[in-house]
Amino acid sequence: RICIVGDKVDLLGKPVIAMAINLMMRFNYKPRSDDTIEFYSYNTNERIHFTLDESPPKNIDLAYWSVLFDRLKSKIDHGFYLAVSSDIPIGGGLSTSAALSVGFLKIVSDAFNLNLHSNEIAELAYLGENHDLGIQCGRMDQYSIAHGGITFIHTDENPRVEQLNINKLPIVVGDSVEKRKAASVLNRIKRQIQERDEITLKAFKEIESCVTQSKAALLNNNYQKLGLCMEIQQQQEILLEATTPKILKLCEAAKSAGALGAKQMGAGGG
Repeated sequence: RICIVGDKVDLLGKPVIAMAINLMMRFNYKPRSDDTIEFYSYNTNERIHFTLDESPPKNIDLAYWSVLFDRLKSKIDHGFYLAVSSDIPIGGGLSTSAALSVGFLKIVSDAFNLNLHSNEIAELAYLGENHDLGIQCGRMDQYSIAHGGITFIHTDENPRVEQLNINKLPIVVGDSVEKRKAASVLNRIKRQIQERDEITLKAFKEIESCVTQSKAALLNNNYQKLGLCMEIQQQQEILLEATTPKILKLCEAAKSAGALGAKQMGAGGG
């Protein structure tokens, strides 16, 4: 997924606008006749085995699956093999973690007839990341990926998703190829929110206003206005110290090439 406008304001339960994109994560599920479960990642070559009566390890790349398995294990009555391969750059602000979680839940729901609907899948994925793994994330990623399309997402304790009926939205996604740890940026900003840091709260207020204006701009095909809102959000990223010189150069290069607006995505810092 990409965040069109609203990165990080879901930490305060505020609305965001997100969009699913055409980078894919592929899952290979095979049932087993015994009680052994095997997880495998083609991207990291990580492989783990455990049985139904065991709790899988949490200090692994696929910990997202481990915590979700623990939440659903009472409803899983046989072993299985599950592998994943991804076209999505890891740590690139496109939410590979939420895609891993949502994909796992969709497959387990289908395989074990759990009949989980999109909101249930999204909320479970959020709880796994936020509550179980302690990642300072909001609800945008999970709800955007679970629902698909272009969405206006209310990310408070009563999450709702509005599908925006947009026929065309020309967006180019670039990769800065700068490594960063999302958790370190999010933890710092979350701490600043808790400490009522004036600059942080004011920046979040500006971004929240941009989200509301961007929804109207999208519904009216006003790309100029949408681009302006993206620009305003990027200015807030500078104030939040969540950007880098390279990202700023990439934004300027995009605008020089004709983009109506340019902003970074994800936690920031790379």
